[in-house]
Formats: sequence, structure tokens, C-alpha cells
Amino acid sequence: MKKRPAQKRLTKAEKKERADFAAREDRTREMLKDQIDRAIALRSKEREFHGLNREFLFYQEDMLRQYGRAKDSKHPRDIGLAREEIVRKFLVDTGLLPARYAASDRSVRVASTTGHVSGELDILFYDPLDSVSLMRRENAFQVLPVESTYGTIQVKSKATRQDIRDGLKNIASYKRLRRISTEGWTVFSGRPKSKQGFGILFAFDTDLDWIDLLNEIKAFAQGKPKHLWCNAVFVLTKGFVLHGTEHRAAFLNDDISTITELQMHGHPDRTGLCFYDLYSILLDLLKNTDIQTPPVESYFQLPLVAGEHSYKYSMGQFAEFGTCETHGDFPRKLTEEKLVEVIEWCKSAEPINWIKATDIAYGKDGDNTEAYERQPGDVRIYNPDALPFSDILLMDHPVMRDGEQVNIKSLAFDSIETTGMNIWIPYVYEVTRGIINSCPKCEQKKRQGSAPTVTA
Repeated sequence: MKKRPAQKRLTKAEKKERADFAAREDRTREMLKDQIDRAIALRSKEREFHGLNREFLFYQEDMLRQYGRAKDSKHPRDIGLAREEIVRKFLVDTGLLPARYAASDRSVRVASTTGHVSGELDILFYDPLDSVSLMRRENAFQVLPVESTYGTIQVKSKATRQDIRDGLKNIASYKRLRRISTEGWTVFSGRPKSKQGFGILFAFDTDLDWIDLLNEIKAFAQGKPKHLWCNAVFVLTKGFVLHGTEHRAAFLNDDISTITELQMHGHPDRTGLCFYDLYSILLDLLKNTDIQTPPVESYFQLPLVAGEHSYKYSMGQFAEFGTCETHGDFPRKLTEEKLVEVIEWCKSAEPINWIKATDIAYGKDGDNTEAYERQPGDVRIYNPDALPFSDILLMDHPVMRDGEQVNIKSLAFDSIETTGMNIWIPYVYEVTRGIINSCPKCEQKKRQGSAPTVTA
């Protein structure tokens, strides 16, 4: 993993410049807050409701008071649960969100049909009508399908640099989940809705200077695909931050995807309405996110995962494990590196009918066109050394006949399905190139001598 550069030590002039900026912001905030309070006081004498302005000022003040009380908890997890409940309460219990958007009330993760699962999410917005719970453990934990989710808010208390990195990482773990595509588009404000969920990082407070906050978010985004960037970062006592270019800021996924030269846009909260800004952006993100009924049947048995990729054995669970005479059963896996190696090689390999491939391996001409048409299905055979099929697809297998042991030719490859291809991986390459692991415990002992027998 690439290390981040050490934080630059500020000069005295830089420290003074930042202190002066903070002092100016405090004075501006106090002046504007005083004027707003006086105007609201006069309006309130005439009528009970005169706009959301006053309500959100009250909400934000109440949130900060409740957060202050929650900090008295001694256990970090209690503080975490309390801060999440505060945000959930002011978004849901106040009736601010339409009923079509449900918010999780427990620890939740999100799964995709590719087999990938997000990190633990603090608040998840999902469809309360058509969503299903893929996994539930009492009232403590559940897993939801990505197709029925809108997005997530990760909640931090007094955010440190590490808190920001952890929160952005969890958001990325959710936003990388792929959804099964559906035909057509739904439209929001004249444009197609996003097929990807959103992620917002929220903190009640931070000791970071404004410029440090912007730089930390920018450092996380640089070098990462834009579809993994968060949609916005809010700090209730300071304001919010968006990604953008020199001339515009963006928080919708489609707009973020068009950013070329990244510049961060900071919006200091000078009027005590940061919570309203969160609410406004959240509503737009919810309206702009397309959901669908989850394909429950596709979650019955998920594929195996290797980094960003996933794969499954054509023989199903029977091929997923091997048995070591010494250590018992072990999982047979491809690492991300090896799976990518196989995929990249097979992209340029010539597809061949699976019956024809076995015919050639057994020494036949491979010209039984009628049989191949009756049993269609192309495979790609991983064969980087260009060896004859008879050498890589078959092996001698001892059997007893009439009391004597004889060798017969049997198939000697694994078949996997990945990236739209059916790939045969000969056992010989699994061993010589380490494509699929053998017993992990035996592998540690190979340098010391021979290893026990392993069967697939």
C-alpha cells in the first residue's frame, strides 16, 4: 500500500494566516447569526410557521446539544450508536423524509450479486416496500441487496484525519457494488437517474482546519476511480465540502464522473444552516437514484470474490474445496492477481466448442459438426504454453479392472465462469503457475520436504 506523505509542518506565517481566517469566520458567523435570530424573532410574533429556516436552525442547535450530552458516554461504541441515532432521529422522526425512503435502524451491510459485500454502514437508505433482508441476526445485524438501496451516510463524532479516511473507505466499499442492469431509464429533472448509490460523510465536529479538511478529502480521491468518491462531506460546526472543477461543484454521480482536473469546493456554514444543506442535498440524491426490485434468485449462491472480480466454479460447491490427508478440507481459491492473469490471457484466446475440445484431447479429429451444434457452448482454454490439448486436458487415472490396476484417461481441468467467459484451467497450470492454491498449511512446508497428498 502506498504510504501517504508526512504532514507538512506549518510555518509561523501559515499558522497566523489560518488563525486569522478562523477568527474572521467566527466574527462573520456571529454577525449573521445575530441578524437571522432578530429577523426570526419578529416573524414569529406574527405567525407560527414562516418557513423551514427557523425549523432547521432549531434542529441544528438541538443536534449539537444532544451530541454534547452523548459525549459523556464512556464506551466508544455507545458514543457511536448515539451519534448515529441523533442523525437518524432528525432526518426520520421529524418527518422530513418522504415515507418511500426508509433508513436503517441497526448495523447493516449491503451485498451485490457479484459476491461483494460493503463495509459496515451507519445509516442506509432503502426501499421499504420491495427490499428484502438477505440476512438478519436478531436486531443487531442485517444484509440488504444493493438493488433496493439509495445510499448511505457515515457518521463520525469529532472527526480526525483517520476518521475521515475510514468513513470515505466505507463509502467506497458501498459505491463499488454493481447492480444487475435493467432495461430503460427512469428520469429525474429531465436526466436519467443514477444507477449507482450515493455516499455522504457526516461529522458533528472536527479539530482540523478548513484547508486541512479539504486536503484530506482531496488526497483520498486522488488516484481512485471517480465512481468511488463520496458525494459530499458535512461537518455540522463548519460547513460542507464537494468535489468539482475550477468553475463548478458536483454532488450527483453523473456530474462527478465528468470531473477532469479535481478541485475541492468548501462551503463554510456562516448561518447555522449546515443541517439544512445536508437535507437539501440528501433529497436531491435520493430523488436522483434509481432502484429496482432485488433479483432474489441471483442471491441464492453468490460467486467467489477475488478483489474487484468474482468467479464461480462450473461444478459449483463440489469444486470449491480440496481435501488434504493431513489437514482436511481447505478452500480452493484464485487470488486477484492470478484471476486477472487468466482473464487477460483468455480475452485473446480463440473460443472453442466444449465437446470439440474434449474430442481433440482424446485424439479425435474434431470435425463432428452435427454433434457440436446439438451441444453448443464455447469455452476458452487457458493455455499460455500452447501445449497440445491431450497433454493438458487429460491425465492418467488409476482404476481396478478384473483385479488389476489400469490407467484410464480422465478430464484434468477446472472450469470457472467469470467476466462473461467460461474458462477451462488445466490442472498442470494450476500446479506449475500456482493459479489455484493447494492446502495452505502444506504450502508452508514445501521447502522443508514433500507435502501430504491433496485431492480436489
